[in-house]
Amino acid sequence: MQLLILLDRTRRESLTDQVVEQIRQAIARGRIARGARLPSSRNLADQLGISRNTVVRAYETLILEGHVEARPASGIFVAGQTQMPADLGAPPGPAPERPSAAPASPTVDLDLKRLAVRRERRMAVDFALDQTSPAVFPLKTWRRLVQNHLSHGATSQFAIASDPAGSAELRAAIAHHHGAARGLAVDAAQIIITSGRTESLNLIARMFLSYDARVVMEDPCYLGAYLSFRSTGARIIACPVDENGLMTELLPERGCAMVHVTPAHQYPTGALTSAQRRLSLVAWARRNGSLIVEDGFGDEFHDEGTQLQPLSLLSPDSTLHLGDFASSLGSGLRLGYLIVPQRYAETARLTKAMLNGGPSWLEQSVLAEFLSDGKYASHLLRVRAHYRAARNTLVSALKHSFGDVTLGGGNAGLQLFWQLPPGVPQARIFEHQARRGRIGVYSLEAAPVHVHESSTMATRCILLGFGALSERQIEKGIAKLSDIVDDALDDHVTEIDQLLVDLPPDRPPIPTARIRGMAASAKKHQPALTARRESRPDYTAIAGFELGSVMPLLKNIYHYPIKGLSGQPLTSVTLTRGKPFPHDRQFALAHPGVPLQADNPRWAKKGLFVMLMLEEALAKVKTHLDPETLQFDIRSGNQTILSINLHDDGARAAIEDYFHQLVPSLPAPPTLVRSNDGHFMDKPDNVISLINLATLRSLEQQWGTEIDPLRFRANLYVDTERAWEEFDWVDQQIRLGDVVFRVDRRNGRCGATNVNPASGVRDMDIPGSLRASFGHKDLGVYLTVETGGTIAVDNRLTRPFAAAATPGLAAKLNGVAGRRFICRGCYYIYSEDAGLPADGIAPGTPCQQLPESWRCPDCGTDKGKLRPYVS
Repeated sequence: MQLLILLDRTRRESLTDQVVEQIRQAIARGRIARGARLPSSRNLADQLGISRNTVVRAYETLILEGHVEARPASGIFVAGQTQMPADLGAPPGPAPERPSAAPASPTVDLDLKRLAVRRERRMAVDFALDQTSPAVFPLKTWRRLVQNHLSHGATSQFAIASDPAGSAELRAAIAHHHGAARGLAVDAAQIIITSGRTESLNLIARMFLSYDARVVMEDPCYLGAYLSFRSTGARIIACPVDENGLMTELLPERGCAMVHVTPAHQYPTGALTSAQRRLSLVAWARRNGSLIVEDGFGDEFHDEGTQLQPLSLLSPDSTLHLGDFASSLGSGLRLGYLIVPQRYAETARLTKAMLNGGPSWLEQSVLAEFLSDGKYASHLLRVRAHYRAARNTLVSALKHSFGDVTLGGGNAGLQLFWQLPPGVPQARIFEHQARRGRIGVYSLEAAPVHVHESSTMATRCILLGFGALSERQIEKGIAKLSDIVDDALDDHVTEIDQLLVDLPPDRPPIPTARIRGMAASAKKHQPALTARRESRPDYTAIAGFELGSVMPLLKNIYHYPIKGLSGQPLTSVTLTRGKPFPHDRQFALAHPGVPLQADNPRWAKKGLFVMLMLEEALAKVKTHLDPETLQFDIRSGNQTILSINLHDDGARAAIEDYFHQLVPSLPAPPTLVRSNDGHFMDKPDNVISLINLATLRSLEQQWGTEIDPLRFRANLYVDTERAWEEFDWVDQQIRLGDVVFRVDRRNGRCGATNVNPASGVRDMDIPGSLRASFGHKDLGVYLTVETGGTIAVDNRLTRPFAAAATPGLAAKLNGVAGRRFICRGCYYIYSEDAGLPADGIAPGTPCQQLPESWRCPDCGTDKGKLRPYVS
């Protein structure tokens, strides 16, 4: 160890005292760590140019004072705990002159801060844009190559300075790879090895740009490229993109130094630049004498058959191509490359030498061998298959939870560009709500994206990275996003006006690249119709619920022809494999201004529709729709208010006007929409809901209140005499009549169950009560039809097995021991067992009994932010 000790022989103090004092202060100020070994007396004497006896006496003094300790056969060490005088005094030596004025602090570029920001809050599922899966990294091969290169020639290679342009082996390997994969005849001298995309962009800016140079960039574009070029003082000219890439017809016909494009995977929209646009861009560049910067973003991972001729092949004399290995080998491997035309090769090499001496020799050598011996090509096949499966899972999950989604970017890269559908708040609001639910998604304002002007694209689009996530995490994260949107509506966090902000129906959608290579979705057919009834039953005679039975029976069947309006009982129904419940939620009343076509609407989130859960006035009337004749009746008590057939001209307008009068909060008449090949269930998949009446009876006993089963708007109501057993049927088969069902999943209840169907009043908090009692808000299950047939009231239920009580459920019914609650503001967890003795809250105090004045000790929010927490 070297010690900084300054001795002054002109001072009155002895040299021994000066050594003691300076070592003592160094220990006190932390410049010498506790437990650190001090130099031997001989070494320290040689360092200071004094006699060894002087150092020995100094060490003896420090040992006596307890600052250091001598360990036999080991040396002198700083003691673990020492007591220092309160006044340490000033360090020896002349005091530095005080500057007359402090230098001004450099300003912080907010865009640069956004580019360099790293997520600090841990997310349950993070759709991060700059991460890859560690599972696909070729660890064994990489370790073997590293060990091989360390064993052969490492000593000599680490001892010499490397070529700033990169190792000759790696440049030759990249040249060969580009020749085979992209048809580029590139000389190794044209390749500059960099530490990644950012350094390549800065190298280009330093070589070719000056103050007030004109640079054309895509709009939107990669923020790192924008900042690199802007830092030189260049003027950025934005050129918009569409589903075919850069709109070359809008390029300025004036002298521009260069144009930056991402033709293989436009960042962020994912558009693939068409062949015609590529030829047009090359012609423009030659006409204007401009350079083309071809950013190979995402071209490591692409679907077979989607590649087009690179710009470097179309115009090799005026194109700079940059790329890296982030997608295929990992973002942590900081190696990239820049391919320049032959005439710029030496200039690029010398400019690179001014920036740094090049990446590490070891990583370059390992990557060179990995590329040249064919292992990289085999690795790419595995990587593409892995990420293709993850991408397809993400697309399927989005369709499962959000219907027909508009996506771009699936042909290359590791992210999707998602245009938010109607019924979802604007991007920044949606991002904030998702983060509160510990799901990381990224609006264009939060992602490393620069948008020239505020547009609909900036407010209605989200970026979802899938590289670092497993298929299970993707499914879980998207399902949670759907629940977050619904919960925000149920809890009145999201206003209806926020959900109505979308493109006008007469405008085309935001241009996004169509995802290719995806399996075609199953063609939807018209649901099978039930047999025509001879007479329509009196819909005012709602079937009563029978509570209690001697065997598991189907007690009631309901369907809801118009979403959010009255349920209609059935005595029997015919179901078809893979199809939804016939005529269920086939119609809906859309809020005025919602961009849905009346005769062929696509599925949308429930917040866009007029429903009982949001409009109390709907409970004043009972409705009935015969799905076969389309005869629609509205009654209030025994009086028929409206009776009309939807086949008649003007019927739709009459219904819309009536509900506008009934619900005065609507600014205009709602729109009656009909799904010709689907339904308006809360989820777009073909599931049938089931409620176990035995479970409702157990809740009535526990909560001491009567629960109307119609709150849950289920299709099937069964009575098994055993509460909660339906959860044990998940992934199993059950039989009712001729129909075999598969139990798909549990049903998470929403705010619609809080509304009394008889009065329309929100008189209960079903989801909150379920969470408080059981740590979840699930009640009932969803079914899918495995074998079609007919079911009827009083059909016997055949269960998969004699189900036991759900583990841990019975204990929770009788007590609240061990319950914990999490603060939705800062994720502080309150344990009822522990309480908060420091705040006067005794252990065992229920969350509901916390004082109204209680505030979260971490973020200061009130107790209303606490929600049941399940680890």
